[in-house]
Amino acid sequence: QVARAVRTFVVIVVVGGLAVGACLAAIIPGAQVLATSHEFTPVNLEGRLSRLSQRTTVYDAAGSEIGVLAIEDRQPVDLEEVPQIVIDAVVATEDQSFWDNPGIDVGGLFRAFMENAASGQIEQGGSTISQQLVKNRVLDSSRDLDRKVRELVLAYRLNEQYTKREILEEYLNTVYFGQGSYGIKSAAERFFRFVDPATGQERGKRLDELNIADAALLAGLIANPEGDNPFVYPERAADRRADSLDLQVQEGYLTEEEAEFAKQVPLPTIRPPAERRPRSYWVEEIQKRLLADERLGATEQERRDKILRGGLKVYGTLDPIAQYQAQAAVNEELASSGRPGFTAALVAVEPATGFVRAMVGGPAFEESQYNLATYPPGQQAGSSWKVVTVATAFNEGYSPNDVVSGTSPCTVRSGPGYSDPGTVGRVTTRNAGDGAGSGAMTIRRATTGSVNCAFGRIASSVGYDKVIETAHRLGIRQELGRYGEDGNWYPAHTPVLTLGVWEATPLEMATVGATVANSGVRKDATFIERVEGPDGEIIFDDRLRQGEQAISPQAASCAADVLQGVISGGTGTAARLNTPQPAAGKTGTTDGQVDANFLGFTPHVAAHVWYGSPVANVPGAGYGGQVPARIWKRFMDQYHAGKPVAPFAQPGPSCAAPAALVTDFGRDTSRPVIIVPPAPAPGDVPEPAPPGFPPPPAPAPAPLPPPP
Repeated sequence: QVARAVRTFVVIVVVGGLAVGACLAAIIPGAQVLATSHEFTPVNLEGRLSRLSQRTTVYDAAGSEIGVLAIEDRQPVDLEEVPQIVIDAVVATEDQSFWDNPGIDVGGLFRAFMENAASGQIEQGGSTISQQLVKNRVLDSSRDLDRKVRELVLAYRLNEQYTKREILEEYLNTVYFGQGSYGIKSAAERFFRFVDPATGQERGKRLDELNIADAALLAGLIANPEGDNPFVYPERAADRRADSLDLQVQEGYLTEEEAEFAKQVPLPTIRPPAERRPRSYWVEEIQKRLLADERLGATEQERRDKILRGGLKVYGTLDPIAQYQAQAAVNEELASSGRPGFTAALVAVEPATGFVRAMVGGPAFEESQYNLATYPPGQQAGSSWKVVTVATAFNEGYSPNDVVSGTSPCTVRSGPGYSDPGTVGRVTTRNAGDGAGSGAMTIRRATTGSVNCAFGRIASSVGYDKVIETAHRLGIRQELGRYGEDGNWYPAHTPVLTLGVWEATPLEMATVGATVANSGVRKDATFIERVEGPDGEIIFDDRLRQGEQAISPQAASCAADVLQGVISGGTGTAARLNTPQPAAGKTGTTDGQVDANFLGFTPHVAAHVWYGSPVANVPGAGYGGQVPARIWKRFMDQYHAGKPVAPFAQPGPSCAAPAALVTDFGRDTSRPVIIVPPAPAPGDVPEPAPPGFPPPPAPAPAPLPPPP
């Protein structure tokens, strides 16, 4: 131990610049480092100092911060932004000779030598602020004599290259204060939290809001951030704060009266979040999409580092007013007519941009972090899927005036792997509920009344492959089909495809509606407008991105025209708006009323609402024209308040084309089509409408030619 103490003493003498130290340097470990110190590359902030990990901040469309993504919660700050009381507290507590020393405090080193001599190992370093900066940003964490000598040399060189203010700025942005706080700005924000009387929201203090007691507490945490944590060890934290205040009095920064007053200030008690992870459905969705975006890096690790360490500024598409309106609509309707244990999800997409403006992912994020609005596979959309079938038919040249049989039950052709037992290439389905037979009807009337058998025949007629292709073009991203018992994959070549028995997320369905509303141009739904680097450079900007023509403008305008009838006089009358804004939509209900849906859109926004049990297939959700339609209406009435009335595009001539007969195998234009009222058939009615739903107008009587 004596020999080791002697070696340490010699190092101190050498670094102090004494000639005798230089003569004895050859006999100590680390002497080679000293001897070759003139060969060290000069320190510069862009070279030898390691790059600081910075937090990524997420903003909404109004520019307000909504979340932080980070491994180290750090917000770099210029020294000019740091109050003088904080600077004085840190210097007095960590390095009293900072403004005068050359990066090394020989007196401090001697005191450390005495401690090390007593213990026989390197325990105290007598570190200056310059040394601590070198230790954190240049060297590794080893604790041997060789590393200590390098630290001394580089600290001296650092002071040759940079001013004291530059060094202090880097230091204050580097050091760890505990409680997940890196750098002085994040420490102030995380340690000192309060409810802002101006907003009623909890937030952390800004640097210019810190007082003398706050500054002393933060300065005292640097040496032992976990051991002096005020939330875990309040007595230690108070003692350490008192030590810092006494040192400031000793250095002339404070009067004794100021220090004594500051010692009486209560310690902070509102603990910050333990981790910097997403704390809302919105921020979680943004992080997930950033991690998958190759514009931020070719590999997942590269993207993760850039997102969690790169100090990005992410500007989301969230409209805070629309989000409030959506959440209020869900909360109010669930409170007034929702079933216990049931919940709702809502997604609103702006057709012209594809920007998601509002999203309700289900219960509060703290209760369940499973996002019902976006997580695949989603839920069964029921007859709201018929929007896809209608759009497909019109894109293939069908007319709303075309006539199709809606008689139930109905047996319709299907592809292999979808046949009922005992049948080959045929599937039998039926309309919902009980009542009169539907008979022959136009596609327009079949849509207004949501007649299952009519749509099964339309899907068969236009071709299941076409329906699947159009679904993907409109915004359905998931595969549509199943694996058979033979292990082969079978596309959904079945009439029940159009009945929404395949899962889809509310986000996908809202994208379908937005595409139709946008004259058939799909702009993939996105939660991110643009991303900027820490220096303000644009990494990507999706505000001017181009869309894809999913269906023809004529097909889209015709679909919007037909779907307006669902709200004005069909199964979705509960969604009628209080404003003159034209709106189109479609209800959707699954077997047993397990899932209830409403997809609706205006030229301004498209929104899909799902309602049901979030944990299991529980019957009792009712019909899509009930709770979901009412939620949609509440949201849309608020969303369109004050907005100009925007009409849909006028439907083209194809939307008024003469009627043709819809058969299982295509559209037959060879014979004139005349509708006659059908004979009643038990078990044959369209999807039941909500209370007060007016019946569709009776068709004009006329003979109907037999199908080919």
